[in-house]
Amino acid sequence: MTGDAARRELIERDLLGQVRLPLTGWVARLYRHDGHPGRMVLNPGGGSLLSYELLPAAVPDQAAPDQLVLGAHHVGLPRAYGPAAVATLTLAYGVMSDEPPEVAFRQHRLWRPARTRQVRPLILADRIWLAEQAGHFDEVRTTCAGHTAVRLL
Repeated sequence: MTGDAARRELIERDLLGQVRLPLTGWVARLYRHDGHPGRMVLNPGGGSLLSYELLPAAVPDQAAPDQLVLGAHHVGLPRAYGPAAVATLTLAYGVMSDEPPEVAFRQHRLWRPARTRQVRPLILADRIWLAEQAGHFDEVRTTCAGHTAVRLL
């Protein structure tokens, strides 16, 4: 076995699961550390990987409130998408508790009510949620197990 193959085997041995996001094509992987989900890695398909250390839950089946939303990004598309010719997607992800979170993307507009889109997140290994929505949104609001987190973009 060559050095690259041995490294790949060690990395893949700790892989708990992976999911490809349908709109952006990003790949999320969850890795085990000491028997628990310990690291999430996002691969945008070009450029640097995004890696997040997951905090252990203080209470079993509960996410650390600080990690309810790990991150959110605007993703520019190389070509306009859909009937409205959207050129930007908004992507968000975080750690979930024992129940799936409610995820809403909000776009604030002057002199009019904010536009809100409720999204059903993808679940990775019963630990990570990921959601994406076509459009340029200003805020991601997530509610799970009585906690609400807001991430401004």
